[in-house]
Amino acid sequence: MKEHTDNVRKIKYRVAVTCAAEKAQRWLIDALFPRRCPVCDRIVEPKGEMICSTCRKELVFIEEPVCKVCGRQLSSEEQERCHHCERHHFRFEYAISLMNYNETAARSLAAVKYRHRREYLAYYAMETAERLGPKFLRMRLDALIPVPVHEERLRERGYNQAEVLAEEIGKRLGIPVYAAALGRRKNTKALKELNAGQRLKNLTAAFYSGYIPPDVRNVCIVDDIFTTGATMEACTRLLLEAGVERVYCFSLSIRTDI
Repeated sequence: MKEHTDNVRKIKYRVAVTCAAEKAQRWLIDALFPRRCPVCDRIVEPKGEMICSTCRKELVFIEEPVCKVCGRQLSSEEQERCHHCERHHFRFEYAISLMNYNETAARSLAAVKYRHRREYLAYYAMETAERLGPKFLRMRLDALIPVPVHEERLRERGYNQAEVLAEEIGKRLGIPVYAAALGRRKNTKALKELNAGQRLKNLTAAFYSGYIPPDVRNVCIVDDIFTTGATMEACTRLLLEAGVERVYCFSLSIRTDI
């Protein structure tokens, strides 16, 4: 117990130092290249921050109680699982998310994907480290593994948003990132029109396992949005088959309307 408490203190100290250094650096950079808010896309007010103080209130961060499987926010403390997880079985240990997928989150994450606003992910990584750092610590992770994108989409965007997010989080929490652990051979489309079983079958064929160091046993898959969990489950199965012992999942946002 004492060791765990000391580790929590260490990670909180690491996050605090990293955020303080980042804030000092931002004051200098903002003088030449003012940061834009991930919500309104205007220059951040007050200066030196990563998001406008008023815009931050539009994001709905996950609070307890949450589903013990997918991390979706629940309305009752007596409920252990959401209705979706009561109907479906997942092989990952459990998942956690930063915020609910509301209109504001959808607009911001769409800008990351389709308007080249990858810099927004630095803010979300900071919030993740501050809010969920101790939960990541309890996973005793050897690596963060981003959900891969197909090379066609990689060429279009110039980056994989899940990989950028994983790198930003890993930098703050001291966790290595292995982007080569998973690959994508198929550019899946129109998954929203499929049911959970069809989505899983489609995605299982789309991914493949890559290089995973033999000493990597506990990993956390990183993605931007958790909907039905089919993407996370497909990746989990491949990692377990490749020899990983425990798989956890993290997403920036999670849908509540499924």
